[in-house]
Amino acid sequence: MKKLRIMILLIILSFSFFLMQYLKKRNYELSYKIKKYNITEKYIKNDKKYYVTIKYKDDEYFYIIDSKYSRKRKLVDKIKFVSNDNYKCLSISFNDEKQTPSCIGKDGYISYRSLDEDMEKKLDKKLYKYHKNDVQKDYKNMNIYTLNNKKIMMWNYHGFYYLTNDKFKEIKLFDNDTYNASLTGQINNYLIFPNYDETYEYKTMKILNVDNLKEKTLKLNDNLSEDSYVLGTNDKSIFYYDRKHHQEFEFVPHKSKYRLVDNYIYENGNKVDKSEIYLANNDAKFKYDVTYTYKLIDGNLYRYNKYNNYREKITNFDKEVKELVKEDDEEVYFIVDNKLYVYSDKYGHSLILEYFELNFNYKNIFYIFN
Repeated sequence: MKKLRIMILLIILSFSFFLMQYLKKRNYELSYKIKKYNITEKYIKNDKKYYVTIKYKDDEYFYIIDSKYSRKRKLVDKIKFVSNDNYKCLSISFNDEKQTPSCIGKDGYISYRSLDEDMEKKLDKKLYKYHKNDVQKDYKNMNIYTLNNKKIMMWNYHGFYYLTNDKFKEIKLFDNDTYNASLTGQINNYLIFPNYDETYEYKTMKILNVDNLKEKTLKLNDNLSEDSYVLGTNDKSIFYYDRKHHQEFEFVPHKSKYRLVDNYIYENGNKVDKSEIYLANNDAKFKYDVTYTYKLIDGNLYRYNKYNNYREKITNFDKEVKELVKEDDEEVYFIVDNKLYVYSDKYGHSLILEYFELNFNYKNIFYIFN
């Protein structure tokens, strides 16, 4: 009887171990062919993403797919090629789900949301969804169309306009006008900025909770000079470097605390020491482990990804993109002329608001929260 129990226990343990190994997510890479298309399929466990490249004729099309891990392999099941005189696109289905097409123009990769009408008709109409203009109001000389279900804080030289789908509010914080609020930092649901009524040397910081619009004052024992800049954020802290006083500040807004720290930045979550000379002579920025980054090149906005060296053009406006406002893996906000837009693969380019003042001042104006 004892031997039987031991045997049953061993069987259960063996089966459990087998099941754990079978269900375990694994990195893999494999190549296969569907008709004339040569496919390479990868799963990147740490990122929880698939990366697929398809070679067709002289071109390579790529797809970054945020999909639930499957124990199956060779997941590309449908491929459709469409083209005209200006563009070529490869549309695929991956594990029975349609994916964003990969497109190439005369100057390189381009978002399928920036193609001409002819190509849009050739691609699946179901791909083209659009934000509704859910606000359509005028406020403080702004024409507001859609706020993308976000909270937008807009600097108005002495405070902010608070814009949401159902509430507009002016928040006055300072008596004197400040035209360049470059020392305003954003982290989680907080904005932090110096008391701009103080000049050159700041003895206090203001902390604004965007959820409840409550304001706190943080007194500084160590002055922050006007010649400072924001390094970046890590966890619940935001970091500034003061070139004049050669000091690095770590602010923790939700605790209304700060401290001076050694000279370092964060790169993909890892602390990297930097010299005083480096931080003083460069606009150093933290680096984050993200799928996409964006750059302005010759008035157009391009998207880069971490898996290849390609750049993808995602704007095709008559006028130049003049400012990148905010970016993440899903969306990017930017200014063209006197208009604020948001772009995502799902909804394309959506006009958020139009404001004449953006013809003159457009840097460090918008802070966007979920």
